[in-house]
Amino acid sequence: MKLISFISAGVFIFCSAFLMKQENSKQQSLYDTKWRLTKIHSDSGTEEVLIKTAFIKFHEKKKSAGGNGGCNTFGSTLSVTGNKMSISEIFSTQMYCEETSKTETSFFRLLEKANRFEIKDKALLLYHDKDLLLEFESE
Repeated sequence: MKLISFISAGVFIFCSAFLMKQENSKQQSLYDTKWRLTKIHSDSGTEEVLIKTAFIKFHEKKKSAGGNGGCNTFGSTLSVTGNKMSISEIFSTQMYCEETSKTETSFFRLLEKANRFEIKDKALLLYHDKDLLLEFESE
Protein backbone atom coordinates (compact mmCIF):
# COMPACT_ATOMS: atom_id res chain seq x y z
CA MET A 1 0.00 0.00 0.00
CA LYS A 2 2.86 2.38 0.86
CA LEU A 3 4.49 1.57 -2.48
CA ILE A 4 1.32 2.50 -4.38
CA SER A 5 1.05 5.79 -2.46
CA PHE A 6 4.72 6.53 -3.14
CA ILE A 7 4.32 5.82 -6.88
CA SER A 8 1.12 7.87 -7.06
CA ALA A 9 2.82 10.84 -5.38
CA GLY A 10 5.76 10.57 -7.78
CA VAL A 11 3.49 10.47 -10.82
CA PHE A 12 1.54 13.48 -9.50
CA ILE A 13 4.73 15.50 -8.95
CA PHE A 14 6.08 14.57 -12.39
CA CYS A 15 2.82 15.50 -14.14
CA SER A 16 2.57 18.79 -12.22
CA ALA A 17 6.13 19.76 -13.19
CA PHE A 18 5.45 18.84 -16.84
CA LEU A 19 2.26 20.92 -16.97
CA MET A 20 3.96 23.91 -15.30
CA LYS A 21 6.82 23.74 -17.82
CA GLN A 22 4.36 23.64 -20.73
CA GLU A 23 2.46 26.63 -19.30
CA ASN A 24 5.68 28.63 -18.83
CA SER A 25 6.95 27.77 -22.33
CA LYS A 26 3.87 29.20 -24.07
CA GLN A 27 5.08 32.34 -25.74
CA GLN A 28 2.85 35.36 -26.02
CA SER A 29 1.67 35.88 -29.59
CA LEU A 30 2.51 39.07 -31.47
CA TYR A 31 -0.92 38.92 -33.07
CA ASP A 32 -4.28 39.56 -31.48
CA THR A 33 -2.65 40.68 -28.23
CA LYS A 34 -3.18 44.16 -26.87
CA TRP A 35 0.32 45.52 -26.21
CA ARG A 36 0.34 48.50 -23.80
CA LEU A 37 3.21 50.96 -24.33
CA THR A 38 5.43 51.16 -21.22
CA LYS A 39 8.74 52.73 -22.32
CA ILE A 40 10.11 54.90 -25.11
CA HIS A 41 13.85 54.85 -25.77
CA SER A 42 15.51 57.79 -27.53
CA ASP A 43 18.85 59.55 -27.75
CA SER A 44 17.85 61.64 -24.75
CA GLY A 45 17.20 58.58 -22.56
CA THR A 46 14.39 56.24 -21.55
CA GLU A 47 10.95 57.62 -20.85
CA GLU A 48 8.49 55.66 -18.72
CA VAL A 49 5.11 56.01 -20.39
CA LEU A 50 2.48 57.00 -17.86
CA ILE A 51 -0.30 57.24 -20.44
CA LYS A 52 -2.31 54.08 -19.87
CA THR A 53 -4.29 54.42 -23.12
CA ALA A 54 -1.30 54.05 -25.49
CA PHE A 55 -1.26 50.58 -27.07
CA ILE A 56 -0.83 48.66 -30.31
CA LYS A 57 -2.45 45.52 -31.65
CA PHE A 58 -1.15 43.53 -34.65
CA HIS A 59 -3.51 41.79 -37.11
CA GLU A 60 -1.94 38.97 -39.11
CA LYS A 61 -4.69 38.42 -41.71
CA LYS A 62 -5.24 42.14 -42.34
CA LYS A 63 -1.47 42.79 -42.41
CA SER A 64 -2.07 45.83 -40.26
CA ALA A 65 -1.39 47.28 -36.86
CA GLY A 66 -3.34 49.88 -34.95
CA GLY A 67 -4.22 51.18 -31.56
CA ASN A 68 -4.09 54.39 -29.59
CA GLY A 69 -1.18 56.79 -29.21
CA GLY A 70 -2.47 58.26 -25.96
CA CYS A 71 -4.84 60.73 -27.59
CA ASN A 72 -5.47 59.61 -31.17
CA THR A 73 -6.40 56.24 -32.61
CA PHE A 74 -4.13 55.05 -35.40
CA GLY A 75 -3.69 52.39 -38.03
CA SER A 76 -0.87 51.25 -40.30
CA THR A 77 0.36 48.72 -42.79
CA LEU A 78 2.33 45.79 -41.34
CA SER A 79 4.83 43.35 -42.82
CA VAL A 80 6.32 40.56 -40.66
CA THR A 81 8.80 37.86 -41.68
CA GLY A 82 10.23 35.86 -38.78
CA ASN A 83 11.28 38.48 -36.23
CA LYS A 84 11.70 41.20 -38.87
CA MET A 85 8.96 43.79 -39.26
CA SER A 86 7.97 46.93 -41.04
CA ILE A 87 5.26 49.32 -39.85
CA SER A 88 4.45 51.95 -42.45
CA GLU A 89 1.79 54.33 -43.69
CA ILE A 90 0.70 55.32 -40.19
CA PHE A 91 -2.50 57.34 -40.18
CA SER A 92 -4.38 58.70 -37.17
CA THR A 93 -7.18 60.91 -36.01
CA GLN A 94 -6.07 64.52 -35.58
CA MET A 95 -7.14 65.55 -32.08
CA TYR A 96 -4.70 67.68 -30.09
CA CYS A 97 -4.03 66.68 -26.50
CA GLU A 98 -1.35 68.87 -24.98
CA GLU A 99 -0.43 66.47 -22.18
CA THR A 100 0.19 63.51 -24.52
CA SER A 101 1.29 65.06 -27.83
CA LYS A 102 5.06 64.72 -27.25
CA THR A 103 4.78 61.04 -26.24
CA GLU A 104 2.40 60.25 -29.08
CA THR A 105 4.64 61.92 -31.68
CA SER A 106 7.65 59.93 -30.44
CA PHE A 107 5.61 56.71 -30.37
CA PHE A 108 4.47 57.06 -33.99
CA ARG A 109 7.92 58.14 -35.23
CA LEU A 110 9.63 55.17 -33.56
CA LEU A 111 7.03 52.70 -34.81
CA GLU A 112 8.00 53.59 -38.36
CA LYS A 113 11.70 53.05 -37.52
CA ALA A 114 11.16 49.58 -36.00
CA ASN A 115 12.54 46.77 -38.15
CA ARG A 116 12.59 43.81 -35.74
CA PHE A 117 10.92 42.57 -32.57
CA GLU A 118 11.40 40.22 -29.64
CA ILE A 119 8.85 38.79 -27.25
CA LYS A 120 10.16 37.98 -23.78
CA ASP A 121 7.61 36.62 -21.32
CA LYS A 122 4.82 39.22 -21.48
CA ALA A 123 6.97 41.98 -22.98
CA LEU A 124 7.21 43.07 -26.61
CA LEU A 125 10.41 44.88 -27.58
CA LEU A 126 10.69 46.79 -30.86
CA TYR A 127 14.14 47.55 -32.25
CA HIS A 128 15.82 49.36 -35.11
CA ASP A 129 18.68 46.95 -35.77
CA LYS A 130 20.29 46.66 -32.30
CA ASP A 131 18.78 49.83 -30.82
CA LEU A 132 15.80 49.30 -28.51
CA LEU A 133 13.04 51.77 -29.41
CA LEU A 134 9.81 50.79 -27.67
CA GLU A 135 8.70 48.44 -24.87
CA PHE A 136 5.22 47.07 -24.37
CA GLU A 137 3.51 44.65 -22.00
CA SER A 138 0.61 42.38 -22.87
CA GLU A 139 -2.78 42.93 -21.32
